[in-house]
Amino acid sequence: MNDAERRIRAYEELGIHRTGREADDLTTPWMMEELRLLGVDADWQTWRFPRVEIHEAAIRFGGWDIPAVPIYDGAFTDHDGLTGVLRRDNGPGIVVWEFAHDDQERMSPGIYSSFELARQDGAQGIILVMGDPDGEIVLRNAERPLDPIELPVLQVAPNHAGPILDAIGSEATMIVDGGRVDAPAHNVVGSIPGTDPHAAPVVLMTPKSGWYTCAAERGGGIAVWLEVAGRIAAHLGRRTLNLVASSGHELHHLGLDHYIRELGDAAHRVHAWMHLGASIGSRNGQPSYAASDDELFNLATDALNAQGIERQPFPVGSAGFGEARNIGEINGRFVSILGGHPYFHSPQDTYDRCIDPNSLAQHTNAVEQIVRRMLG
Repeated sequence: MNDAERRIRAYEELGIHRTGREADDLTTPWMMEELRLLGVDADWQTWRFPRVEIHEAAIRFGGWDIPAVPIYDGAFTDHDGLTGVLRRDNGPGIVVWEFAHDDQERMSPGIYSSFELARQDGAQGIILVMGDPDGEIVLRNAERPLDPIELPVLQVAPNHAGPILDAIGSEATMIVDGGRVDAPAHNVVGSIPGTDPHAAPVVLMTPKSGWYTCAAERGGGIAVWLEVAGRIAAHLGRRTLNLVASSGHELHHLGLDHYIRELGDAAHRVHAWMHLGASIGSRNGQPSYAASDDELFNLATDALNAQGIERQPFPVGSAGFGEARNIGEINGRFVSILGGHPYFHSPQDTYDRCIDPNSLAQHTNAVEQIVRRMLG
C-alpha cells in the first residue's frame, strides 16, 4: 500500500466528516501528525459556526415513515411537523422535486431562487428526491449557513421515495425537528519556509470536511496536499509555502473564510493560491480546472498535459466551484483543480468504489509541478 492509498483509507476510516463533528475533529490531529512525519510544522486554527442539531427528520403518511435529511440552511418545524398535500408543481402544500442522478441543478446555488419562488407560491415545505447512480441519498452543500432560508427542505434517497411519489395528491406530514447551536471547528495550518524570506508566499489549500466519508471527494485532495507538502519540504522553493486544510467546506467554505480573515492584509500579498478541490483522482469523474489569469492557466495546462491528464477548463478568470471562489472574491491569483464523480456527496464515496490510483499519482505530479513553478 503506497502513502496515497494509506492516507485516503485512514481518512475514510475516521468516519463521517461533517464540520465540527467527531471525524472532522479527529482529522485535525491526524493531518498534523502526517505533516510532522514529513518534517513540516503544523498547528490548528479554531473558529465557530452554527451547528445544526436534528432531533427528528422524516415524512409520514398512511403508515409510512420515510427517513430524510434536512438541507443545512433550511427552516425547522416543531416536533409535530407540518401537514400539507404532496404536489409536484408549486402551490400550497409540500412540493416534491425529483432529480436524475446526473442533473447538475440539484447541486447548483441557483436552486435557492427556486426555493424562494416556491415559498412565494405558498409552499409549506419542499422534498428533494435525489441520489447517486444506485439510488442512495446525496446531500446539497449549504450556500447560506449563516442566513438560512425560511422554508423547511428535506432530502430523500430515490430508494426510499417510491411511496412519496405514489402519494402525490394526498396529505403528508413533514418533520424537521431541530435547532442550531454555537460550536467550534478547526482548520489545519502549516508552513514550509522558502529560501527567500522577502518573497511573497504561495498557499496550497484543500478542504477536509464533507457530508460522508468523502474518500474521493476530499481524500484525493488531502493525499495530494500531504504528498506535495512533503516533496516541497525535502527540496525548498524560493517562496514560502503556506498550507491550509479547511473545515466548513460543505457550509459555504466557512473555514477558509476564517483563514482569510485571520490573514488580514497579508491575504492580498499572497503570490498565488493552489486549490486542491473535489474528486481529484476519482473514477469516472467530471474533471475540470480553473485559473485566475493567462499565466497561471498556461502553467496549469502545461503541467496537466505533461502527465497526460484531460480536464475541461473553465474560462480564464472564472473560479468554477469550490474554495477558489473565495480567492477570486479577494482578487487573488489561483489555480484550481476541481470536479465531481458519480458518488459525489454520497455515503458510498469510498476508496474501493471511487479512487483511481493511477490518476491520483498523475495529479500529484502535476500539482507538484504547478506549485514548484509558483514558488520560483
